[in-house]
Amino acid sequence: MAYQIDHQKLADALQFPTEEIVDVVIDTDAYNEVDDQFAIAWALRSPERVNVEAVYAAPFCSQAIGKMLVPPGQKPPRLTRKMLGEGIHFADTPAEGMELSYQEILHLFSLLGESPEGKVFRGSTAYIEDDPGRKPVESEAARDLVRRAMARPEGKRLYVLAIGAITNVASALMMEPAIAEKITVVWLGGQPPYFKNGVEFNLMQDVPAAQHLFNCGVPLVLVPCAGVADHLTVTPAEMEALLMGRSAIGDYLGRIVLDALKPSKAFKGMMKGYTGGMDDIPAEVCKQYPTTHMARSRIIWDISTVGYVMNPNWVTSALAPSPVLNDDMTWAHDESRHPIRLCYGLSRDAMFGDLFAKLGNAGK
Repeated sequence: MAYQIDHQKLADALQFPTEEIVDVVIDTDAYNEVDDQFAIAWALRSPERVNVEAVYAAPFCSQAIGKMLVPPGQKPPRLTRKMLGEGIHFADTPAEGMELSYQEILHLFSLLGESPEGKVFRGSTAYIEDDPGRKPVESEAARDLVRRAMARPEGKRLYVLAIGAITNVASALMMEPAIAEKITVVWLGGQPPYFKNGVEFNLMQDVPAAQHLFNCGVPLVLVPCAGVADHLTVTPAEMEALLMGRSAIGDYLGRIVLDALKPSKAFKGMMKGYTGGMDDIPAEVCKQYPTTHMARSRIIWDISTVGYVMNPNWVTSALAPSPVLNDDMTWAHDESRHPIRLCYGLSRDAMFGDLFAKLGNAGK
């Protein structure tokens, strides 16, 4: 599909939002890991900078992990809870993952004493990838995003903080392309375009949805995982000293992180799973150097999107041509393509400093 895109207008829309308070919606697979919960709670506890208008439950499906385990083009294995380990939040279908995420969002609102009425919406029960015609997947979330975006006052953008598979957002853009004039998408997804491919959980669940995002010309801030968001690690000591025992939400967040860090619950493929095949060191060589001791930490990827809209000093980014995402998830490049904003680095200490201050003092 050909898109008519005004490059200069798009570049202008990709400047940092300087208004006092930024209106956002959050599109989240909240139950998939332990990081979405931090992002949602931090945003809701930052009313001086962020106005959370709505939270959408995004689909997730554990079967997508199988795509990491085989070369591109091969059929991935069907995974079970036992194969992944008890520490992985398992969803056998995107519909199951979306519903689990919806319930987790409601739980977070309850812990924070927030009303979900009119603010929390169920999302897609399938992927765009699942439809041979690559049609949008209609849902409460997609319809709400269209309605909310089209009602925006002139010149005041809605920021879509997307921290899961991009199905809901891409569907809304397909349903009403005009919302690209009203929104800016900040997506944690994929790997840096200078990697061999973009293989990563959020991206690989719904490749056609991600392709639409990169191609349609919506203002897009891309936060890659490896080398950028993966710097956002927390330790058990930080959980115990700075969150737990201070607030209901602090206790919950600390508990789910500590639980995920138990040795018996570690997903064995995680250490190199999301960067497999990126380097050129043979696997035979790596096997000669086993890891004996590890300092435990957990990556809280998803707060990167909240941090981006909070403070321009916390994320290093620049305009770059939108990469071409191929069907096999490899990247291709064309310098004539429209711009996106690509994030290259972030301040882990600044983001967590603000988060700990707000969530560690959220009251009992």
